Amino acid sequence: MSVPTTIKLTKADTVALWHAIDAQGYAVRAMRDMNREEPGQFTHEQIAVEQERLLAAKRALRKVNALRRAQ
Repeated sequence: MSVPTTIKLTKADTVALWHAIDAQGYAVRAMRDMNREEPGQFTHEQIAVEQERLLAAKRALRKVNALRRAQ
């Protein structure tokens, strides 16, 4: 599916995405910290899944930044 050329990515768009990804990172760290304080709140698999989602989001943000620069 192609994106219409009238849509432009702005720096504010990518900054907003960065803030969302940063918050996701804090959530993953909080999961790990909570598990250290009280083991058993989250399984290692749950934390691993969230970590993978975070890494995918960071990769996607790099792509979005590259697209914005290429405009």
